[in-house]
Amino acid sequence: MAKEQGYRSRAAFKLTQINRKFHFLENAKVVIDLCAAPGGFTQVAQRTMAKTPGNIILAVDILPIRAIPNVITLIGDITTDKCKAQIKAQLQTLKADVVLCDGAPDVGASYDRDAYMQNEIALHSLKCATQHLKRNGTFVTKLYRSADYSSYVWIVKQLFQNVQAVKPNASRSQSAEIFLVCTGYLDPTKIDERMFDPQSVFEQVSEMR
Repeated sequence: MAKEQGYRSRAAFKLTQINRKFHFLENAKVVIDLCAAPGGFTQVAQRTMAKTPGNIILAVDILPIRAIPNVITLIGDITTDKCKAQIKAQLQTLKADVVLCDGAPDVGASYDRDAYMQNEIALHSLKCATQHLKRNGTFVTKLYRSADYSSYVWIVKQLFQNVQAVKPNASRSQSAEIFLVCTGYLDPTKIDERMFDPQSVFEQVSEMR
């Protein structure tokens, strides 16, 4: 079905279903899609956002992303200062209305390890989001349900007014993935860096509560 509708991955249907419930893309002027390759989420943003001059969609991945009309693509590792500087250079003084992340690790033999790596990606994406989101902005990320899930949820609840977990119908029922829709970014003037350190969050979060 994804191929029939011109989407690059089934992930497009996940974001479509999430947006039908929360409607954060229609009025967005600046959207950043992190870990975007091959571009399914980006395509949904491109098709859903209003076609208004000055709107920006920025897709970032460590792998090349095949061109999408009216989308700026960047090759970069979101954990690096270089990539963060590239994003800032593209946005100039603008802030994002929405930051998306559907990134996933290379799946291995250990579910616990895969889940940790998935949630680590989500934590790096959250840090990037806090650097580029405007106040009251929206952050959507994929997580794996695991021992670390509740710790991650606690962190995002410190930064957003509302956090809801969603399992779109397009997500395979046997998959452990779940999406967090975080709305109403609080834009605090100072954030404890431990909130973005996987070791602190996933092993010692109780000490920060």
